[in-house]
Amino acid sequence: MNRNKLFFKKLLVFLLLASAMNFSFNAVYDHWMYYFRLARTQDKQFDAYHDTLRYLMLGNSHNRVNPEILGNGFGYIMPKEVYTQTYYKLKYILEKTGKKPENIFLSIDPVNFSPKAESELPFDGYWKKYLDYFDLAREYHDPRYLLYWFSGNFFSYVGNYKYAYMSLIFFNADLSKIKNGYIPARDYENFARLPNRETLGYEVAMAYLSSYSKTSQLGDTKYYLKLLALCRQYQIRLFLLRMPLTDEYLKYAGKMIDIGKLDCEIIELTRKHCNNFEVFDFRNEFRGKPEYFFNADHINPEGVAIVTKKIKSILDEKGKVKH
Repeated sequence: MNRNKLFFKKLLVFLLLASAMNFSFNAVYDHWMYYFRLARTQDKQFDAYHDTLRYLMLGNSHNRVNPEILGNGFGYIMPKEVYTQTYYKLKYILEKTGKKPENIFLSIDPVNFSPKAESELPFDGYWKKYLDYFDLAREYHDPRYLLYWFSGNFFSYVGNYKYAYMSLIFFNADLSKIKNGYIPARDYENFARLPNRETLGYEVAMAYLSSYSKTSQLGDTKYYLKLLALCRQYQIRLFLLRMPLTDEYLKYAGKMIDIGKLDCEIIELTRKHCNNFEVFDFRNEFRGKPEYFFNADHINPEGVAIVTKKIKSILDEKGKVKH
């Protein structure tokens, strides 16, 4: 009997120590993880934003429009964000913050609609603030979303060692450079100076687009349509973006998918569910100009400035910017 009591005491002590260690690891990871720090900075700046919210940039890092140049805007993009996350973030903004943007910028590159895109929900430790994992489990009839909720709340560091390593590299990152939520485009490399541009273009295209079938069929559009429904409900105008891509990326993307077919299908899908949108197509803006890119599919600060100024000029000409 005494042996049993001793065993359970030791087991209890072990469980308490393991729980304390896990709590500590989780807390440290959530506090110091680089992308969490970026996201929290955006959240704080959005809470403090009281100017006219004429433009709200949402989605992933392909949506590079600088609100400082455009004016009266806020950049709420996050690397690798998918439409599921964007939908819940916009829903939260509209229902919980009392702020309503007049216009939203959203990327519509084929990568956003790839068959595997909606299955990728990274950074659960941060996204638990926005995502309704129980609703997702019901929507997709997939109990794995409940595991995402559990891991995001209690084990967010598990399996995310790459991001932990990245957080060490960017431990002293200057977050004061983030203005109106906009995370400056990376500029410590220039794609024009890289000797292996062909390989890099192929690797990025393969990573993003390999899940498409030979018929170039769009993946799950469920949460894209939910985004359109929110915009209809709140009378928000959509500006849909195709941002510049390098020659190398487009070369291999064109061999893997039918880009023209997908572009048409995305626009037709949008037109069926939204009557208040406009497309800004800058995909070929920097053809033959690798110096405006950081890597195969992201423009650098100089490229961002050029594209944003062109968008502002177009909006000014059409009378959509009020002075």
